[in-house]
Amino acid sequence: MYLIIAMNEDLHADAVLYCLEEAGETVVRIDPARLFIRYGVSPDLDLINTESQKAVTVITPNSAVIHLANGKSVDVNQVEGVFCRSFYVPTAGDRDSTADHLAMAEIKSVFRGFCSMLPPDVRWVNDPYIEDRVDNKIFQHYSAQRFGLQLPDTLVTNDSEQAKEFFKRHKSGVIIKQLSDISLVEEKPIKTEFGEDDMEVNGFYTSEVTDNDIGEIDEYLNPGSAPILLQEKLLKRSELRVTVVGDKVFTYRLFSQENEKTMVDFRKDIDIRSEKAVLPAAEEKKLLAMLKFWGISFAACDFVETQDGRTVFLEANVEGNWLWLEEERSPIAKSISNLLRGK
Repeated sequence: MYLIIAMNEDLHADAVLYCLEEAGETVVRIDPARLFIRYGVSPDLDLINTESQKAVTVITPNSAVIHLANGKSVDVNQVEGVFCRSFYVPTAGDRDSTADHLAMAEIKSVFRGFCSMLPPDVRWVNDPYIEDRVDNKIFQHYSAQRFGLQLPDTLVTNDSEQAKEFFKRHKSGVIIKQLSDISLVEEKPIKTEFGEDDMEVNGFYTSEVTDNDIGEIDEYLNPGSAPILLQEKLLKRSELRVTVVGDKVFTYRLFSQENEKTMVDFRKDIDIRSEKAVLPAAEEKKLLAMLKFWGISFAACDFVETQDGRTVFLEANVEGNWLWLEEERSPIAKSISNLLRGK
């Protein structure tokens, strides 16, 4: 039996589930955010218009079983592999009762306890506890330097004088990146810089730092303020999205410099021209060694191909997406299913 832990709407989980079932395997899918909750009871939780899986769990010192409303069950002693895309269990909202807050905390503890009882030989793609350590730009930058990958000059600071000096040092420019992966969407319609309708998001795309930003930086950076991540602006020729599954590497070149929207951050427009490519052998060897050191077997990694011929590592997305690049039936999903099965 194979377990998929993912949000109900996750198409990447759908693709892996299809490959596993096509291979004749039994698969159970769980959305931990909707496992036990009876939606509609809480004003805050009612924002998610999805039925709960209304699970029943039975855990003893020697066994743990989750029974789902669709008749399927997951017994920890029968699971051979886990594809984990989301380990998120929501907390109660500000308008919820004390009882709801306690119930949500108990649900989170039960689900994580259930997963901790999976046998040690179960194959995880990826283990969420390892992901929690690895999914950090500072740690990734440190690791990449250790394994000899080329990197942009980087500074994390809340010292305005350090930021000014960094900006002065890099004549090609400086970009600012979000350190965390949080993205808080407010129901407040806005117009983007390109005149498109969108919702306000507290979180930001990678952006170029301007002279005006530096002129006002003393207002934002001082002892006790939140640090920022600055990097030299690379002169890009193109970018690479490199998806690693075990020892297999799938590389696509992204022509981000053809579109004004995507020059600094290609995520601003997913409709970007791409082609299959090959990561240089030396960089592939270093990347695979780094992921092995991290203890994970899947990541979608971003590189820049610079105008002067370098291949520069930016970051690894440990729950990264890949379907947007594939035209045929997903070879990456197939590789993940084979990795889970030990093939």
